[in-house]
Amino acid sequence: MNGNSTSGTLVAKLYQEQQERILRYIMTKVKNLEDARNLAQDVWVKLLCYDKPIQEETAVPLLFVVARNLVFDYLRHLYQTRCCQDEKALELSGAVEESPEAEVSARDIACFERRRVKCLPAQRRTIYTLSRFQELSVSDIAEKLNLSGRTVENHLRLGRKDVRNYIAAVV
Repeated sequence: MNGNSTSGTLVAKLYQEQQERILRYIMTKVKNLEDARNLAQDVWVKLLCYDKPIQEETAVPLLFVVARNLVFDYLRHLYQTRCCQDEKALELSGAVEESPEAEVSARDIACFERRRVKCLPAQRRTIYTLSRFQELSVSDIAEKLNLSGRTVENHLRLGRKDVRNYIAAVV
């Protein structure tokens, strides 16, 4: 508190006269009664802690300036929080709006991939298909085809490189 008893008396008088008006003003901006009440309370606390003498003739405008600034800070914080939450939700959902052009391009690339996989040597084609399209792990493929893990990894690496080079050349 500023130690000035006349300012404290003036704030008490203002509180009696203006508390409902301040709450209504904040409520028009915030649209949430609990948050508006909290902000209105903060207005009065700020006014009580104001370090300069408060003049009676400028007290009401000062009151509304403090309220406006607190509302702006609150809304800015709320907006930034919501933006961050929305961005995080998009990241977690993996939802990305794709344009029709992107869908067509993805389909074309998938078509080129399937075309090139058909040209791979038989064992490499089988390993690539099991990994890429059936989503089997290297160890599962090795067990299924009775091959070593290193052989499967090598065929997979070479198959991916071949497909990647082909797509890069045609796209």
